Amino acid sequence: MNGNPWLGLVIGLLTPLVLAGETGIAARVNGTDISNFRLERHFADYLKIQGRQVGAIRSPVVYKRLKREALQQLIDKELLWQEAGRLGVTVSDAEISASLAGMKAAFADTQGFDRALADAGFDEAGYRDYLRHELAARRVLDELAEVAPPGESEVNAAYESLKPQLDPTMDAIRAKALVRQYLTAQRMAQGREEALENLRAKGRVDVLIAL
Repeated sequence: MNGNPWLGLVIGLLTPLVLAGETGIAARVNGTDISNFRLERHFADYLKIQGRQVGAIRSPVVYKRLKREALQQLIDKELLWQEAGRLGVTVSDAEISASLAGMKAAFADTQGFDRALADAGFDEAGYRDYLRHELAARRVLDELAEVAPPGESEVNAAYESLKPQLDPTMDAIRAKALVRQYLTAQRMAQGREEALENLRAKGRVDVLIAL
């Protein structure tokens, strides 16, 4: 499974929305609770994606910082899910099936995928519902972060600035296309962060645990 681009998404999504037996509330987002149990599961996945293990983190400061980051991810997800509902953003059954098929391909067999779902507290029907929320949230974020593409003069200026770092054997047309992609990705990343900041500012978020 090494090198499969779906693996990070699979791991990141295998955090249940609601699990029986959860106790305690980590945060509340516009009246919707994020349980301590859900945070602990997401935190484990968050560390896994970064290639870290809880037992290997010696610094309490680093541990608390990472856990704050994991909680912020859950808060942002909840804000985006709620915004998707407000804007009427939906994801079709066909899109869900296509995404699910891609994720299943990251596993050696269907049984492996089913075990991963079960370990995360899901059956396939429940996971499809969760995946619908996740993809809708991503779609909302991209819509909110919509930015104008870089202009020709901006691409040319960046190309001249970055030229020493580019492959000298690459022709200018190809190199400028890569520069354009780089600038567009930068703008989208900034736009997404600004969109999240706006949602955070508009929403009511109460963090109920000390981190």
